[in-house]
Amino acid sequence: MLKKFSLFFHPVEIDLSFTPFALRLDNETYQIMKASDENIADLLGLEQEVYFGRTPWSRFSFKSELKKHANSLYLVVYQGSTLVGFVGMRMQAQEGHITNIAVKPTYQRRGIGEFLLRTMIEIAQKNRAVQMTLEVRSDNYNAQSLYRKLGFKDNFIRKNYYTTEQADAISMIKELTD
Repeated sequence: MLKKFSLFFHPVEIDLSFTPFALRLDNETYQIMKASDENIADLLGLEQEVYFGRTPWSRFSFKSELKKHANSLYLVVYQGSTLVGFVGMRMQAQEGHITNIAVKPTYQRRGIGEFLLRTMIEIAQKNRAVQMTLEVRSDNYNAQSLYRKLGFKDNFIRKNYYTTEQADAISMIKELTD
């Protein structure tokens, strides 16, 4: 109890440092790096492709999120000059929350999304998070399958979470243990 009380008044600093690197997956080489404003056009293009012309996040949304260095981390995955995936996470108290994730349709099922989620889970654990959360469209069965494979469980339904399409989301949670 005293430890929790102490953390309230003296919060642990969050370390979201990230060193870029190359990754070999399925005989392909990818560059993984921290996202910056220079990636926004690519991020918007990828979202439009993944979400069939609907772009859930605007330029302003990405720009705003990328400024939150103290508690947010966004990673991009490039193959050559092509953005093939990205993920965003915000640390809140002892929780890592996946804010956004997408993989280019022609690159899906190659392990990129799983790699990005596992990376964020490790970073959250390093920062003493006790759980990870995310929301997923209720009709996105492929993503739900991946999340369940990684230990996420259904938590509750968020009605009309995706307001423009009036689509529900499933809030999912993963308990993190050492």
